[in-house]
Amino acid sequence: VIVEARAVGRVLGGLTAPLNGFSLSQKRSCMVDMLGKQIASPLLSITDDPLLHGGWASQRFDGEGLTTRRRPIIQAGVLKGFYIDTYYGKKLKKTPTGASSSNLVFSTGKRDLDALCAAAGRAILITRFIGGNSNSTTGDFSHGLFGFLIEKGKRTTPLASMNIAGNHLSFWKGLVELGNDPYPYSSNLTPSLRFKPMMVAGK
Repeated sequence: VIVEARAVGRVLGGLTAPLNGFSLSQKRSCMVDMLGKQIASPLLSITDDPLLHGGWASQRFDGEGLTTRRRPIIQAGVLKGFYIDTYYGKKLKKTPTGASSSNLVFSTGKRDLDALCAAAGRAILITRFIGGNSNSTTGDFSHGLFGFLIEKGKRTTPLASMNIAGNHLSFWKGLVELGNDPYPYSSNLTPSLRFKPMMVAGK
């Protein structure tokens, strides 16, 4: 499975949603005990960078007036940080980090989307997710998708009304390559991603 850069944000939301102070405080987060543990492939690093020049979500101060700073969220697949405001910082006895994400900068690879498709040989290229849901408590997710069948490294048959499901605590560990094409029109600078074989349902 390959996810095009501009479509990654949909599944990324399911990964970051359990990292907020409310979910952690209410024990409604699958990440509650995962700080410092491996939750993704060692290839994946995500940095929250509110000071990124020209970033769509750059800011010197957050909504509570706290000074923002660049910090790792995931480093080599290991969870490094949460999103905690002052209220939940007191409840959880943790240092506030800010209530929400700013610019999420991904590690990148060396090849573009066409090269990822060529490397996969036969695959499904997801160009857009539709509908579906993600459960922050369990990490389970299910999304409809549009895309193309990749055969011999080339796009062939258009695909629609298919479905992909899994759990975020295992899904991101299946990442085998990142593209060199971070999507520039969002605060999520997500490159195209190639995953190991997984089940995708539909016709």
